[in-house]
Amino acid sequence: MNDVGLVNALRRTSGLLAKRDIRSAAATFCHQPFPQLGLAGMLGDDAAVLPAQTGQLLLACEGMHPGLVEEDPWFAGWSGVLVNLSDIAAMGGRPLALVNSVWSAGAADISALMEGMRFACDRFSVPMVGGHSNQQSSYQALSVSVLGVADGPVLSARAACPGDELWMLVNKAGGFYRHYPFWDAATHAPPERLRAQLALLPMLAAEQLVHAAKDISMGGITGTAVMFAEACGHQLILDLDAVERPEGIHDEAWLTCFPSFGYLLAVNPSRTAALAQLTSHDSTLICCPIGQFALGDCSVVVNHSGDTHRFWDGTDALTGFGCVR
Repeated sequence: MNDVGLVNALRRTSGLLAKRDIRSAAATFCHQPFPQLGLAGMLGDDAAVLPAQTGQLLLACEGMHPGLVEEDPWFAGWSGVLVNLSDIAAMGGRPLALVNSVWSAGAADISALMEGMRFACDRFSVPMVGGHSNQQSSYQALSVSVLGVADGPVLSARAACPGDELWMLVNKAGGFYRHYPFWDAATHAPPERLRAQLALLPMLAAEQLVHAAKDISMGGITGTAVMFAEACGHQLILDLDAVERPEGIHDEAWLTCFPSFGYLLAVNPSRTAALAQLTSHDSTLICCPIGQFALGDCSVVVNHSGDTHRFWDGTDALTGFGCVR
């Protein structure tokens, strides 16, 4: 092969041409998320440089449901950021930066995904600093990860104790997003409200008003209660009649939905008076006691309309990460 032939062959190598897939991300996200770091803080190197931190580092990741990515890519991109930020907040932390991995058949197929992620990053003021792009895939997929830091106490779900009260903290100022079980109180909310509410959990941890928490995830209130009990190894008694909800929303829909801002909290009874004051500062919030932790196996008992039901057997693991006896 002559020199020209070799050069042309090198130009056509798949490994080189595949790097063009990164252009979609470069056209979407800010190239200098941390100006104080200078050139080293600009995106495009092999890894992102972040400002030094002094607290406990927190790392989380979410893969979005393939059906959601296909049907509503913008909302999948938005949700990929949102759920990661919620996971960091649930641990009493603040998010530092996000990365993503995207698979698609071409740049056009991921434009809505990218826009959804950028919209969420802008609203919450958390930068996207890297990731992976593959635009030669036969399917569309999205995974997002976040790095955060807890400057104060970490809110581990394992720290809940018998005698603690279970509280629910949810933003009620929204509605169900399309036909999905997602309570959306975020996409049309002012950015300052979103950022202030995201900062609530670290504040509650720092002031020792809460010492354990779980983000209300796709399992809804009841499913998250099972994971909470499994994590701490104690029985959780859930009073469904005490669960406040927006007017006109049916029990099952509310108890099983994934709220854009929603947490279950373990609270010492001596700290509940201060916690109850949250709603006086932000009328969009529901903050109320809905149960208590008790000695026993890590089962979940549900009280409803005067009847008691053993909702989850503590001998049966749900996630496998916990204290099932």
